[in-house]
Amino acid sequence: MATSLHWAIFPVTQSRVTFIFFIPAIVLATTIAGRWPGVLVAVVGLINSAVMKSPGMLMVPNSAEQVALISSALVSIMVILVGDYYRSISRRELSDLHELHELSATLASIPGLTEQLRLILSTFARMHGATQGIICTHKARGDALTVAASISFGNSDLALVDRVRVVVTDTETDVRAGLRDQFRAAGVRSVHATPLISRDGEILGVLSVYFPQPRRPSEREIRIADICARKAAVFIERARAEDLVNQRDRRFESVLESSGVPFIILSPVRDDTGKIIDFRFVFLNTAAANVMRAPSGEFAGRKVTDVLPRAWDDRARFDMYIDALEHNEVRQIERQTEADSNSNWYHVVASPLDGDLAVWFADITKRKLQERELLEADRRKDEFLATLAHELRNPLAPIRQAATIARNENASDAQKRWSNNVIERQVQHMSLLLDDLLDVSRITHGTLQLRKQRTDLKSILGAAVETARPLIDERRHQLIVEVPDELQVNADPLRLAQVLSNLLTNAAKYTAPNGTIRVLAMQNDGMLSVSVEDSGIGIAPEELPRVFGMFAQLRSAQEHAAGGLGIGLALARGIVELHGGRIEAASAGVGKGSRFTVHLPGKVAAATTTVAPAAARGGNGLSNRRILLADDNRDAAESLAILLRLEGHEVELAHDGHAALRSFETRCPDVALLDIGMPNANGYEVARRIRAAPEGASVLLIAITGWAQDADKLESRAAGFDHHLTKPIEPDALIGLLERS
Repeated sequence: MATSLHWAIFPVTQSRVTFIFFIPAIVLATTIAGRWPGVLVAVVGLINSAVMKSPGMLMVPNSAEQVALISSALVSIMVILVGDYYRSISRRELSDLHELHELSATLASIPGLTEQLRLILSTFARMHGATQGIICTHKARGDALTVAASISFGNSDLALVDRVRVVVTDTETDVRAGLRDQFRAAGVRSVHATPLISRDGEILGVLSVYFPQPRRPSEREIRIADICARKAAVFIERARAEDLVNQRDRRFESVLESSGVPFIILSPVRDDTGKIIDFRFVFLNTAAANVMRAPSGEFAGRKVTDVLPRAWDDRARFDMYIDALEHNEVRQIERQTEADSNSNWYHVVASPLDGDLAVWFADITKRKLQERELLEADRRKDEFLATLAHELRNPLAPIRQAATIARNENASDAQKRWSNNVIERQVQHMSLLLDDLLDVSRITHGTLQLRKQRTDLKSILGAAVETARPLIDERRHQLIVEVPDELQVNADPLRLAQVLSNLLTNAAKYTAPNGTIRVLAMQNDGMLSVSVEDSGIGIAPEELPRVFGMFAQLRSAQEHAAGGLGIGLALARGIVELHGGRIEAASAGVGKGSRFTVHLPGKVAAATTTVAPAAARGGNGLSNRRILLADDNRDAAESLAILLRLEGHEVELAHDGHAALRSFETRCPDVALLDIGMPNANGYEVARRIRAAPEGASVLLIAITGWAQDADKLESRAAGFDHHLTKPIEPDALIGLLERS
């Protein structure tokens, strides 16, 4: 093309312009095809120029034609050299770009960090022309360098790491003289080390190549080092981030698996319109799989309705899941589910989780039952308090009226005696109620003490019948007692009589007039059984389990009840269990009567007593005792003192522990009645100091405890006294005790 152009303009220019078109032709041929094609184009151009000029003039020294031809040759040589240089640079840059592109493409398909770093290092070394190289990394911040990848080199101690590039042109003259011997032993004369820096400026490691001869890296090699170092840092950071995520996932899964709280992850299933119609199981922990009674692997990936067809019968739970997803908020609910015969209560918490739904559900069935029981107990307590208030208030009206009559100046002696009898009878009724409450409290706190002795069962039953006889006769019941004479029992006769009288009273109370009550006793297989049967209203099967509950009054029996607190059977069961026995209730149903049976150990052993009964202590029957009465209840103490003085005793009152000790030191009493719960110095401490005094050895110590809970806690201390009385004190019992002691 250049030759044609020259010949085309030859008629105009003649031989004056003969080489101008060959200069770009030489440049193109050299840069595109190489050095020798450029030489060929130059030779063709010189020949063409010679042909266009006069051959004779070319041979003339220093002629214009000769100078032009030589100048063209020199220009051709210079253009060829320059073009070849830039061609070599372009080819090397293209080769570098190809190498780096291949590196990037290959790294994306390699999963492991070690293989990725090894490929980066090999590419880096090859582009440097090095046969030795190494990549060292820190496993964690502050750790020593370890070899992550290497080529013919494995000494991490010779990895020169710094925040900036380290270039050692000659290890023999470098300032790092301390490593000279190690570099010499490894055959290394120069080092090019590039640090691996993370995005937040942390040094992750170093990328190094080693050469056997002194050299300095070129600008091209520095650029390649920076590119490879950045790639290595990116992959190291990515691998560490993946390891951290995997570690957290493993910890998360481990925690969820070991958790006793069921946990599942659900993915929404949508129809063509985008509406959620179901959920799919993504993850279940072991606790959740156990609740669903199947291995977790059987659920993963399956729809909920495929596994639990009735799961969404509970629409409120399904709607809550949808609401949690749509509003991206945590929702919780307490529901009882009937899915696949599972009727338990669950506390369900639903939380959005990256488009899925994390669900915790804790079994709260036991808590719900306890709440129900607490509500029922609270209801029974309220009923009991109302009944107690009624039972305690009923005697107050006749007592108040009788007291008014007794104070009336116009009342006759007979009316006053009648009033006193009414007051005594009503107070006795109130005392029985409070005694039952006290006994229940003592049984509950484990402080009720039994006075066991070998006793004839028939005599115990006789005492029980005597207590219940007024009600039995009032309602005209027929009482049948079938008890063998020879039956003996090792028990507290008063407490056992209390149990039997309670059963007889209930039988009389809940049996229509002219009914039948039968008492049977027998001994079989080492157990003594006493049954009280009646023809009364009976007990519904569903109410049998709770007849012995505290404050329990059956609905079917309330309209037949003639008063009572609903604690009698609970008290009876507690006393029987303290004897090592049990009590059972049976009924054929409403209107078919009932049977209560007390089972006691029938083997009679030597009688044991925790506190000897008062009658067992001998006495001289002396009266006119000097008595110290210490009680912080002034009304109770003063009224009891008046009664004792009327019996001929000399009584000194004290209302706290210090006053009691002062009175003892000045009056030297024969008897000390001490309230254990007195303020200042308690009664037990007063008793100890009285007993320790020389003149206190002959003093009769009598402990007084209340029926409140605190008194029950103190009652165990009364074992150090000669006798023990419980408030409210029966005056006749105290006077009899003084006469016998």
